[in-house]
Amino acid sequence: MTVRRFVLSSAVPLTAVLIMTAGCSDSGPAAARVDPPRAPGGGPPTSPPPAGGGMVKEGWFGGADGLHARVEIKGVERQATRSVLRLTLTPLASATPSAGATGGTASPPGGAGTTMSFAVSLLDPVGRRLYRPLTGGQPSQLAVGAAQEMTVEYPPLPQDVQRVTVITPGTAGEFAGVPVTAGTGTGTGTGTGAGTGFGVGVGTVPTGTTPTPSATGTASPSTTATASPGGGATDLYGITEGEVRDVISGPADETLSLRADVLFDSGSDKPSARAKQVLDQAAADIRRNVSATDRAIAIDGHTDGAGNESQNLDLSRRRAQAVEKELKNRLGETFRYTATGKGKADPVAKEGGSGDAAARARNRRVEISYKVRQGPGSGTTTSTPSTTPSASASVSPSPSATPGTFRAQDGTTVASRTGQFGQAKRRLNVKPFYRDGAYLVAVFEIVNEGPGNTPPDASYPHQDYPGGAYTAFSVSAPGGKDVYRAVRVGAAAPGAYASYLDPGRATFRTGVGQPARGFVYLPAPPGNVRTVTFNAGPFGKVDNVPVN
Repeated sequence: MTVRRFVLSSAVPLTAVLIMTAGCSDSGPAAARVDPPRAPGGGPPTSPPPAGGGMVKEGWFGGADGLHARVEIKGVERQATRSVLRLTLTPLASATPSAGATGGTASPPGGAGTTMSFAVSLLDPVGRRLYRPLTGGQPSQLAVGAAQEMTVEYPPLPQDVQRVTVITPGTAGEFAGVPVTAGTGTGTGTGTGAGTGFGVGVGTVPTGTTPTPSATGTASPSTTATASPGGGATDLYGITEGEVRDVISGPADETLSLRADVLFDSGSDKPSARAKQVLDQAAADIRRNVSATDRAIAIDGHTDGAGNESQNLDLSRRRAQAVEKELKNRLGETFRYTATGKGKADPVAKEGGSGDAAARARNRRVEISYKVRQGPGSGTTTSTPSTTPSASASVSPSPSATPGTFRAQDGTTVASRTGQFGQAKRRLNVKPFYRDGAYLVAVFEIVNEGPGNTPPDASYPHQDYPGGAYTAFSVSAPGGKDVYRAVRVGAAAPGAYASYLDPGRATFRTGVGQPARGFVYLPAPPGNVRTVTFNAGPFGKVDNVPVN
């Protein structure tokens, strides 16, 4: 009997593995709509953990047509100096040898001895932070059908964090609602496994570098992420686009991006008649959310890319100063204000092409940035958000947000859309969405309908948010005009490649008829919304997707 073995490596950084980007998009024209009958309630919303506390899913990991394996999460222990995740990884004998192949026995992708990466992180969905491993052990070979026990060590979680979500780099995706229990050890710094010992871990990437797409079309994500207090924890940022302003909200800071076309007449730095309401709302949000200890408010003016550069710089500076004056009138002199003109630098939208007018309008803006008030331990803001589904109000999550519940199954398909990609078609099957803390988790599968295999680097990014596998996907609340986009991992320069909270890539299986599960985290719209409109980019829109 031939024993097939997989070699997994922990040498690849998290930002390149866990939330790896696929920088090329092969999106096509309008999608076809097919809505199957809806199951009452959108299908089974949750699945309790099996007896013994384990949480089990099967999935495909690594690159396209990679490792087929079962993952069981045993739990997370809170130890003296760190947190420890225990899990089991079992390669499955039912693995498909290659794309489009039929029959045969399981074999490692690329042949025996091929190195893959398996990186796992912890998500605090209420505190809005992602925790990277501190240790990962040494690579080890995994035999088909042989379960291998693993441990992964992370920075200590805040004491008020009682449940986390484990994010795996594949179609098994997220394991929500993993309990954090008290441990007795102090952490060993090593993994455990058959023979040599194996831990799931990743390295870190130096900050301040700018990644570029690789030759395969897969782009490395931005490495400008900022580590949060606690070491190894990275802030997560929700992105909401509105008609009069955008909001980028993290656990420690927030940026309000006000449309200059609403604040000022063309070419003017005098506030318009429409500006009062927008600035009143901005001042109210700042007063409610701002840090009690850091009262700095940065105001940056921006223009679009048209016109004379020096004139744009001057106009943006004068507009920033005008907003500074208006905020002082509303907030008083107890804050430290800084007003700067950036001109056409740092555009947030790509100008040119069919959407040029909208892109220029988004780039004409005044940004107001400030530190936010912190809740105990978890990093949540203590303010209460507006229940109105509009970016005209703060989108900071409610302190009452709770972690999601483990779902072994995704439930019944609620709608399908078909997208055309050149000569090929792919079908998107939308599953019921669900809440996980401050976030809404969009769940779906993409099936290749042929002809030919799906390109291994196919993805669905938005041109203004390069780096994520599904940044072209978004949601909006019923009757609302705000657009909630993929959650970004860490701070990033406008328009730069960044990491987003998704599986790391969009294509795990390439053959015709092979489904690949996907997910993407989005800011949860305010209020207790039960359905959302899902904009699936090249696949079109789906109304009334249930939220469990």
